[in-house]
Amino acid sequence: MIECEITVLTNNIVNPHQNFHKKNNLDFIRSNKLAITKSLAEHGLGFLINIYRIERKLNKRKLIKKLIFDTGGPNLTFLYNLHVMEYSVNDINDIILSHWHYDHIGGLHRILLQNQNEIPIYCHKSFKFERFFIKSDDVRNSDLSGKTKEEIKPLIEQSKVILQKPINCEEISDLDGNIKFLSKSYKILDLDEIKIILSGEIPRKHEDEDVSSFYAIQNKEILEPDKIMDDKCLIIEFEDNVILLNGCCHSGLKNTIEYVKSQTKKPISHIIGGFHMSNASDYRINNTIDYLQNFQEYQDDIFLFPVHCTGEAFYNNILLKNTKNKEKLKSKTFNTSVGTQFIFRK
Repeated sequence: MIECEITVLTNNIVNPHQNFHKKNNLDFIRSNKLAITKSLAEHGLGFLINIYRIERKLNKRKLIKKLIFDTGGPNLTFLYNLHVMEYSVNDINDIILSHWHYDHIGGLHRILLQNQNEIPIYCHKSFKFERFFIKSDDVRNSDLSGKTKEEIKPLIEQSKVILQKPINCEEISDLDGNIKFLSKSYKILDLDEIKIILSGEIPRKHEDEDVSSFYAIQNKEILEPDKIMDDKCLIIEFEDNVILLNGCCHSGLKNTIEYVKSQTKKPISHIIGGFHMSNASDYRINNTIDYLQNFQEYQDDIFLFPVHCTGEAFYNNILLKNTKNKEKLKSKTFNTSVGTQFIFRK
């Protein structure tokens, strides 16, 4: 038997009193109230994934793969909460980064410092871009597009635009990080019972999920719109179902699901991670909710655990639709705390 354990180590909320898993008989969720009480929240996201082989006759559980998917934000809650949950980074096999944004890479250097072995770091060539994030309502896209960094320097000094440096490959190498730039899908783990597939670039087919207000210097020192093509997800495939693990889902949830469907014929049973709808219109949110109701023929409920950048409007609209509709939504949605563990045994 294989056990896949996914632990939320960085997220925007800490709620030691969450009990939705008990109310809804979700036996695949573990929630340690004491550990969550000690944990910290920040704007960011990070998961620890442990894969065990369970030997029933010997009553033993052997760790066969230990992965990090995103490393939290700059306040280093990932490492703090890792300690609270009594995990170590010394035996990490791989680090996977969904994209090069500050709230997903904050703990990377410290993790490498604490690990004594060379670690593969799976990412995308867009990590080499210098990136810019609009953080003020009075800054428009036209204030950045086609400008040089020098021209927008006042906006950076006023913190209306946040600048993020590209990955420093030499520094990462000095810390024994082995960077692997990937644009196509890649199998992180390939066993008969479980496969873990890192996505490649996710095609953007749904126009309402188009990315805006992100910029990068990609060529000739001029700021260009950044479509965040490094956005990656993890596809955890079992014999009869798939768990989809998102970072920020900048590609859009519908585009991401369409991509997953192109990679596997197994139905998606659980979606965990950021949905990036905090600034989405009601039209886009409701369109996505309708899509989730009908995107696949699957008899059982689909469990959604949107965190981090999803935004309150998504939860509110789900609640409203469930209240109005006589036929309840097929997708069951739960707001999830730091420290929550998902346990899938196959």
